[in-house]
Amino acid sequence: MPDQTIRIDLELPKELFIKGRESAQRVKMEALKRLAATFYADGSLSLGKAAELANVSKQEFLGFLAAHNIPLNYDLDELEEDLATIKEFLQNESGL
Repeated sequence: MPDQTIRIDLELPKELFIKGRESAQRVKMEALKRLAATFYADGSLSLGKAAELANVSKQEFLGFLAAHNIPLNYDLDELEEDLATIKEFLQNESGL
């Protein structure tokens, strides 16, 4: 079953999102990034889902988060899991 979505139409003043004159499309892209960042920051969305909502790659979304001083949601359990994965990879590489 595909993910369900809800459509929300908002009217926001342009000056919240742009410096100077930019297209409505750029305003929409910025608004989506900011909304996705908010949901990511409070833990409602994973990094991948937030990037998807923002219609950007994970790498671009990480750059957006960094530019806006939004910390990564990365806890000790995730670090330990990543370290175990790296250790396993290195052991497999040395066995080749």
